[in-house]
This record gives sequence, structure tokens and C-alpha cells, in this order.
Amino acid sequence: MKLRLAVALIAAAYIVAFFSHAWHLQKTVYGDGVFYFSWLRSVVVDHDIDFTNEYADSRVSQPNTPLGYAGNKYSIGPAVIWAPLYITVHQIVRGDGWSLPYQLAAGITSVLAALFGLVLLLRFLPSPPPVRILTVLAVAGASNLLFYGAVDPVNSHALSFFAAVVYLSVITAKKPHWFAGGISLAFLASIRNQDAIYILALIPFWRQVNWRLFIFGAALGFLPQLAAWVSLYGSVANPYIAGGETFDLLRPHIVGVLFGISSGLFLWTPIAAIGFFGLLLHDTKRPQYDKQRKIYLLIFCLQVYLVASWSTWWQGASVSGRMFVSTLPLLAVGLTSIIERIYTHHLLRSILPLLILALSLLNGIGTLYYLFTY
Repeated sequence: MKLRLAVALIAAAYIVAFFSHAWHLQKTVYGDGVFYFSWLRSVVVDHDIDFTNEYADSRVSQPNTPLGYAGNKYSIGPAVIWAPLYITVHQIVRGDGWSLPYQLAAGITSVLAALFGLVLLLRFLPSPPPVRILTVLAVAGASNLLFYGAVDPVNSHALSFFAAVVYLSVITAKKPHWFAGGISLAFLASIRNQDAIYILALIPFWRQVNWRLFIFGAALGFLPQLAAWVSLYGSVANPYIAGGETFDLLRPHIVGVLFGISSGLFLWTPIAAIGFFGLLLHDTKRPQYDKQRKIYLLIFCLQVYLVASWSTWWQGASVSGRMFVSTLPLLAVGLTSIIERIYTHHLLRSILPLLILALSLLNGIGTLYYLFTY
């Protein structure tokens, strides 16, 4: 399949899915998306960080902060990314900041970010073009990026996928710009704080990193999130931890996180399990990448351990393991290893598109099951 055709098919599927679902519900903001969206609406429309009216309109609540505000433990990264198109819509509509045009602005921004992340992934993967195309088609269609990048994009997950690919692309470039690397890591952590663990991806380049530039970029990039915490809570402490969220590091629910009936990552998204297995393999064609692959495997395993140790390890209402969407670029590296091994066999090569299609259809059925049962 040609590159342009593959990109066009993915883009068409994601955009149609997004607008169809938004038209059916007549909204794109619900669930956790309300809290991420409230940062944007409150600052842009009300010029404050008092979320009382936003929460009243959405019939949600959060415990008050020590400063007396309605709390919002959710990160500001998504609001920052949605802001340009949202502000443009506000300049045109001059509405209340909640109506459908505003919600569509946030949603389509996330959809485009997911699509751009997939395009960047095509360039990032160290494999021949046909293998890269098949890998990206598999990630786009057979993973939970389909749900969080097209059906429910007003959330953090599609954006964390995009930010992870940007960060990995920056630090693995032939001539990395380390200030941009620091900014991109802070950008990633400002969307989902747990993804700060991606700093470990620097280990293979430890001696090459200009740490002064990198740390300065990271500190500068994370400053808006720190400012938000201080303004709302009066402290730079992570409000999840300060609010009583706990980690039982001695009794992680790893089996439940990976194979649980409700949202087990490997059970609901077999392509993730294939990618994980691929990261365990030795890359005989590109041994220079083996150290990076081991670090990617370590990052993924640490993410599993962190989520499995969390007090809400089942991740609430989730299509597959929603907290692992940012690890899809890492799993895609392992997936290329499996696909490339199959692709070298002429008799097996023809089954690859059918296998990816079958896994995508299975993922689509799982997505519809979720939509009709939750």
C-alpha cells in the first residue's frame, strides 16, 4: 500500500468517526474531559480559575483546594493544545464557551494531533517503508488509539500519544536539539504526569546530551503546570498524591492491568501484546538500535508497574488500558520487528494486511461494545 493512500484512509476513518459520534451525542466533552476542558473554558471565557460554574453545568464536582477553589487535579497540557482553535472559535462565535462549536474545536484538535502523531511515527520507525506503513495501520486501527484519537478525543490520551512521538523524534534525530528535547518532555509530562518517566529514553544518548539545555527546556516547559498547581492549590505538590491517591508498590495488579476482563491491555488490544513480544527480540538487521529497544521495554514495564500499583489500577471506564496510549510508539517499535520478520517470507507477506484488518475489526467491535454498554 502506498504511503499517501494509507495516510488518507486513516485520516478519513478518524475524522468520520469523530464527527459521527459528536453529531450523535451533540457534544464531545464528557467524563474526565470535563475537567481538562474546564481549564480552557474558565481561563479563556471567565478569565479565572474558579470552576464552580463549569462543574455546575456538567453536574460534576471536585473537593475544594486549601485556597478555597473547586479543585482540578487534571493536567493543563490538553487545554494548552486545544487553546489556539478554541480561541479562534470564541472570536467568531462569542458564545458561552460550552456550545458544540467550542467542543468540536477541542475534539478536532485532538484528532489532528493523533493523525500527525501517526505521520511522525512513520518517519520515526527504523524499518523499510512497507513495514512502517503496515505498523502504523495496525496502531491506527487495531489499538485503542482508534477510540481515544477519534471517538473520545477530548481527553488526554490522543495528545499524550502525539507528544510521545514528538519527544522520541526530537531526541533520536541525527542532530538533536536538546533544548527542544527538554521542552518536548515537559510537554509530554504536562499532559499526563506519569509520562515524565520517558526521561529514561535518554539513557542511550547519555554522553551526547547537553544537560544544561535539556534541563532548562524541561523546567521552562513544565513551568505552566507548576504555576497552575500553585494558583489553584497553593503548592507545587502533585494534587493526585496530595489528594490521597496512593500506590501499593508491593502488591501491583499486573495481571489485572494486562489481562483483566474489563480493560486489560493485552486482552483488549492484542496488537500491544505483539509489540511487547517484539521488543523482547534481538534486532539482527539493526543491532545499533538494541539499546534503545531495551530502554523502550523498560519504560513500558515501568508504566505497567506504576499503573498496576495505583489505587485505581483498573482505570475507571476505559477502552483497553487507556493509560498506555502514550506507550504505543514504543510498542510500535517492537511491532515492526514482528511484521518485518513475516514480511520477509513471500508466502506469509500476503496475510499481513488480512491479519491487521482482522485485528482492526476486532478492535472496532470492542469499541462498539463499549459504546453500547457504558
